[in-house]
Amino acid sequence: MIEKSIRRRLVAILVADVVGYSRMMEADEAGTFETLKERRRRVLDPVLRAHGGRIVKLMGDGVLVEFASAIGAVEAALELQRKMTEANADIPEPRQIVLRIGINIGDVIGEGSDIYGEGVNIAARLETLAEPGGICISEKVHNEVRGKIAITMKDLGLVQLKNIAAPVRTFGMETSRALPSATLARDKGFTTVAVLPLTNMSGNAEQDYFADGITEDIITELSRFKNLSVVARNTTFSYKGQSVNVAEVGRHLGADFVLEGSVRLAGQRMRASVQLIDTQTGAHVFAEKFDREMTDIFAVQDEIVEAIIGRLFFNLQDIAGIVRGRTSTTSISAYTSWLRAGAAWRNGDEQGAREHMHEAVRIDPTYAPALASLALIYAYWRFSEPSAATDAELEVQCQHFAARAIAADKTDPFVLTSVAACFLMVGKIDDAMRYSDIAIAMSPHDINVLVARGMIVAYAGRHEEGLALVERGCKFEPLLPPAFVSSLGDCYYLARRFDAALAAYGTLINPPYFFRWNQAACLAHLGRAEEAAAIARQKPDTFDNTVYARNSVRMCALPEDGELWFDGFSKAGVYAANVAPSDTVKG
Repeated sequence: MIEKSIRRRLVAILVADVVGYSRMMEADEAGTFETLKERRRRVLDPVLRAHGGRIVKLMGDGVLVEFASAIGAVEAALELQRKMTEANADIPEPRQIVLRIGINIGDVIGEGSDIYGEGVNIAARLETLAEPGGICISEKVHNEVRGKIAITMKDLGLVQLKNIAAPVRTFGMETSRALPSATLARDKGFTTVAVLPLTNMSGNAEQDYFADGITEDIITELSRFKNLSVVARNTTFSYKGQSVNVAEVGRHLGADFVLEGSVRLAGQRMRASVQLIDTQTGAHVFAEKFDREMTDIFAVQDEIVEAIIGRLFFNLQDIAGIVRGRTSTTSISAYTSWLRAGAAWRNGDEQGAREHMHEAVRIDPTYAPALASLALIYAYWRFSEPSAATDAELEVQCQHFAARAIAADKTDPFVLTSVAACFLMVGKIDDAMRYSDIAIAMSPHDINVLVARGMIVAYAGRHEEGLALVERGCKFEPLLPPAFVSSLGDCYYLARRFDAALAAYGTLINPPYFFRWNQAACLAHLGRAEEAAAIARQKPDTFDNTVYARNSVRMCALPEDGELWFDGFSKAGVYAANVAPSDTVKG
């Protein structure tokens, strides 16, 4: 037998893909096809030829390109993104052609005109991590172009790419318009920051929601920076009202720096003071005071965040304003209602949360975070407390608010993640995946985004991948909120690890009753029928097991996963007779 020799070569590989291609084709198939064809002729082909690139193959909405050098590949990517931006200038946003680009250096196997190998696979995975209009490169490419091309790249750290054994260190550029004249970012890796609850110094306990809300906004804004890993709110808020050694708390949480401070409301003025503490030395990195009229609350928030970033990463000072988006409302009244809604939700007052959130939207109809939260609240309502509205009416409401939230702001990871979770709970897994894809690409180290992503991926049928994401998010949090516990339990259940799911559901004290329902399903699969039946007998009259069972099955993309819930509930004696595995949503 004659063995055919395998020919290998070392090349730079560029993979580009059109953002939102499926949505654009659905809206205008013929128009999108013609626009894409025109862009290839006028932009793609000339740019690639000019930089020595060879198109290996076109892949529907994407392209695979081979270069002899990393510099040629990166220069081509920069020019490609710049010219795409110029070509989009006079086109309505929904019809704009926006690319993500990934670049890697690797050994490839040539077969005919095609190329194969792990180097190609890594480039394809990097493309999915790039921002819309941006570029993501591997460390190999970064080392080749460093000091030779004037671009700003951010170190995203070691990333575990799908189907790639070893983590790959990656670097990303936010957008094709991001400071082309700046030098490469310094190689600093990730820094972890914990933001302790700001103390309410107003002497009025009813103003706690205000200090808590400002704290949450700081956490959210810091989470937008991919160089930072920010400890989640639920963990840091466990220290609220306690007198603690800040440096020791920071070390316990694995944080490099801790932010602490206070807020005082006096008439129409807000005074805030914050200190950033180095947990290794206990020294104050900086201390600042802010005194503003209530109308300047957003300016105070901006100044606090930029002060922290400026002292953590000097190289981010110039681009801080570009990377971080502003809060999406300028109405103080709407913002106050938003804060009150959050406080009510954490206290278990779902009705109060809905009322305050509706008030925020009434004041500012384009307040995207409030609209997204309403979408999620209405989706969650279908699983929790009884409602005068039908299940179908609640679903219509949650989809209505989700559509408004995305129309108002589709660049906020919080909005995208909330909408994605909403779509998961109404059984629209494709929409959930689509918005989750964008959110995780924009904010891959936001633990809330990470856990929601894992939950969605698991219900899409990729059980182990989803479980790994949720476990990754949860392992950094000493105090898990109910949503994290629910996600962890569901992922264990879908992965057929019923013992672990049972343990996860049982970690909360006085949880919502549906946690007990899920425990019954776990017990049934473990053959502990009597214990499962005991839970079934405890069902409160206000809990509609038929609706809950149907909605649980509908969330599953795979029929076998719907049947898993069906079988668990049936064996436990808690499943309604008129619900069947056929209620599972396909795709």
